[in-house]
Amino acid sequence: MKKLMSTVFFTHSFSKISNFDVIIMDSFKGCHIKSNLNQYINNPTLFKQKIINLIGENKSSNNTAIWIELKNDQLRLAPILIEQGFQMHRVAGTVLKFSKWLLEGESRLPSQATHFIGVGGIVVKDNCVLLVQEKNGHRMGAWGTPGGLLDLKESLIQGVLREVKEETNLDCQVEDVLYFREMHDARYEKTDMYFAFQLKCLDDKQIKICDQELMDYRWVPIAELLDFLKKEGQKPHVINFYKSVQERLIGEDKKYMKIEEREEMYQGQMKYYAVFKPRF
Repeated sequence: MKKLMSTVFFTHSFSKISNFDVIIMDSFKGCHIKSNLNQYINNPTLFKQKIINLIGENKSSNNTAIWIELKNDQLRLAPILIEQGFQMHRVAGTVLKFSKWLLEGESRLPSQATHFIGVGGIVVKDNCVLLVQEKNGHRMGAWGTPGGLLDLKESLIQGVLREVKEETNLDCQVEDVLYFREMHDARYEKTDMYFAFQLKCLDDKQIKICDQELMDYRWVPIAELLDFLKKEGQKPHVINFYKSVQERLIGEDKKYMKIEEREEMYQGQMKYYAVFKPRF
C-alpha cells in the first residue's frame, strides 16, 4: 500500500472554532499544527476542546491526517492527544510528534525513519587505495575505508566527501559508485544502507588523519588489497567487500556509473537530485 509522503506545504485557514493560529496543509491533505501550544499547558480543558473541534473540521473537509508536535515542556498535553486517538509517531531531539489518521481503513501515513545511510570513500591514487585503521570500539585496530553516516539533508556525494575530509583532511572528487549494500536489523533494528564511492585524490600531501577516530593510514596497491587484509586478520565480510572493490577497479570497464547532480522542480519546489546512470 502506498504511503503518503509529506513534502510540500501551503497555508490554509480553518474556521475560528478550532482557533489554532498557525495551521499548514501538505500536498496530501494532511493538517499540521504549528501554533505555540504553551498557552494550553495550564488550560488542558481548552486544548482538549480545540483538538476535538479540529478533528471534526478536518473530517468534514475530507483531510487525511493531523500532525502535532509537543516539546519537552508541553508533554503534559500528550494524554489528551492519546485520548483523542493520536499516536506517537517519532522523536527528534526535544520534540515528540503525534499523528492521527482520519480516513477509513488502515493508516497510510509514513512510519518513522526506517533506514540509516552510510557512505565510504575508496580513495585511489597511483593505483593504490587508501586504508585507515580504526582507533575505537569493537573495530579498534581494523583496517577499512574512511566514511560514516549521512547528516540530515545531506546528499550521498556531499556526505562521502565530508567524511573523507574529516577523517583524512584530503580533498577528493567523486568518480564512480563501486558498491551498494543493504542490511536489515542493524542498529536500533533498522535497515542499514551503505554506498561506497570511488574517489580521486586531488592532493595526498595534505593527508592528516583524525587522531580521535583513527590510528594509522596506508596506501595499499590495488593488486595487493586482499593479501594485505588477510595478513591483518580482517573478517570475511570485510575481505569480500574489498574483493568486489578490487574487481571493479582492475576490470576492463572501470567506469560503472555516470553521476549527475542537478536541481529539478518537484511539486512547486526546487529539489536536489543525484542521478546514477549505468554506463553502456
